[in-house]
Amino acid sequence: MLAHEQACEGELADHITRELDAGRLPDLKTMREHFAPTVGAVPEITVALASLASYDEIAASIRGDRA
Repeated sequence: MLAHEQACEGELADHITRELDAGRLPDLKTMREHFAPTVGAVPEITVALASLASYDEIAASIRGDRA
């Protein structure tokens, strides 16, 4: 499940193999910490809304009349 969630199947298999080759049993808590996703900063996004009057002007120009 850890490998699937973090898409790290190959790297996790290598880690487990190294641990077993060293005569140690892999520790799930250590592996979860090692393969945990990195938490990035969420960018702040500012959205500037156009006035409704500007949409009226666009609609009027498409119809060919003036608002």
